[in-house]
Amino acid sequence: MMKALFLSILALLPAAASAQRDTLGVLERSSVFSAEDERAVAGFHTESPAMMLYRSEQSLSQISLRIDLRREQEALLQPLGDGALDGGFYAESYRRLSERSAAWADARYVRGNRRNVCWNSTADYLLLYPCITADSAGGNLSTEEYAFGGGYVHRVGRFDLAIRGDYRAGQEYRQVDPRPHNVVSDFTIKLGVGMQFPQYVLGLDLQGRLYKQDQDIDFFYPPGASSSELYMTGLGSYYTRYSLNSESFNIGYDGKGCLLAAQLMPRHAKGWYARAAFESLTTERLNKSNNTVPITRLKTRQATLSAAYRSGRWSLRAGGGYELRRSIEMIADRTGHSVIVDEQAMYKNRIWHADAEATVEWRRGTVNYMLSPRAEWRQSTATYAYPARRMRLAQFCGAVRGSAEWLRPQWRVKATAGIGCYVSPDEEVSLSNVLNNISEYLTYTAARLSGRAVSPEVSLRAERRLSRNLACFAEAGWTPRFYSGGLSEHVLTATFGILF
Repeated sequence: MMKALFLSILALLPAAASAQRDTLGVLERSSVFSAEDERAVAGFHTESPAMMLYRSEQSLSQISLRIDLRREQEALLQPLGDGALDGGFYAESYRRLSERSAAWADARYVRGNRRNVCWNSTADYLLLYPCITADSAGGNLSTEEYAFGGGYVHRVGRFDLAIRGDYRAGQEYRQVDPRPHNVVSDFTIKLGVGMQFPQYVLGLDLQGRLYKQDQDIDFFYPPGASSSELYMTGLGSYYTRYSLNSESFNIGYDGKGCLLAAQLMPRHAKGWYARAAFESLTTERLNKSNNTVPITRLKTRQATLSAAYRSGRWSLRAGGGYELRRSIEMIADRTGHSVIVDEQAMYKNRIWHADAEATVEWRRGTVNYMLSPRAEWRQSTATYAYPARRMRLAQFCGAVRGSAEWLRPQWRVKATAGIGCYVSPDEEVSLSNVLNNISEYLTYTAARLSGRAVSPEVSLRAERRLSRNLACFAEAGWTPRFYSGGLSEHVLTATFGILF
């Protein structure tokens, strides 16, 4: 993995050498890329490879080392644990090669651990729930992840033709019973085309995705195991046919997905932005130890809309989306055979979300200031057909964030602070015929997610010019969250690197 990572980093150097000469120094370019009005519309560029040609006239690359620390008094989501410590090597580059072409790339290698993970033995929990394996014992997990990606866009006449590819590989494991060892492979490729009009560019994207996970769960001494694995199917349900034993087994996840998107954006930064996207991912779970047919099929469908307006020193952005997750349970004739006699869509999870944000910037003397209020609403309704179960949660967030930036010939310093308040108007939890310990876990999770919380944030970034096109930087951030009832969590980050 490390060899491939360094080869990916070295691949950035030819692009840097062939990039057109930048008109600004490295600190000025960094300021342009991190400007708040640029951040408000950054997603319209990064989500569509053809639109990366309009991201900036400047080039910028960054290589860094980063440490992330998370600690919670009690886990908000027990499947993710009550803490994590990750350290990684990151590299990213955007190179404007000419007026008609641009290239970009990124890579990372991260190692770490997650503390006290419970009710989940599967990697990529947020992607695969509720079709996971779980146990009540849990424990710490060691993690390792390697990822790289890149793209290229070139203008031919009125059309911008682009391609982007991304690959992620990772593993999670534990040396204490139960002993999961999960190996993940995730590959996406995206094609994009943009068509120029006098003031705007219309873009179309098509993406394909292949996802695989191989999961081995072993017990060093099965007769003495304190917990057994459950093949979860949603809201406390599980396959009794395969669960409640302490035997080693192997599970495979096989996912295929696609994305279709269209967007409109101005050719020269200022103006209206809009994007609509539909994404689909179908993942089958195969119990390789007992069957040659899938035992569940998870269908995830997501539609999103977003729009923004950018005008010099201020911008507005709003968006929303709908996600439907359906878990279909398969019934095979008998263990070891490959005939599905029935399938039922037992679990459904409907998720709605909407958000809006405004950003205004102004300059006073030699300091650039920014203020950005934001509002967000999210609602999730999960149901299980039989026995009938239901969980409905909603949350509203109001937040405001501000920053001050000092730009000097040899230094750039940016300080950011903000606060967010979270409230939940109501909740509904109806769980019937669920094991007591699973019911307690789900009820507790619902209560935590529906509780009130306050989340301040502070960060500081300092950059020092070493030459016109080279700088070093250090950045640190702290984001605590304080919940009703006295619980809290803290997230700390520290980053050191170079810019060129």
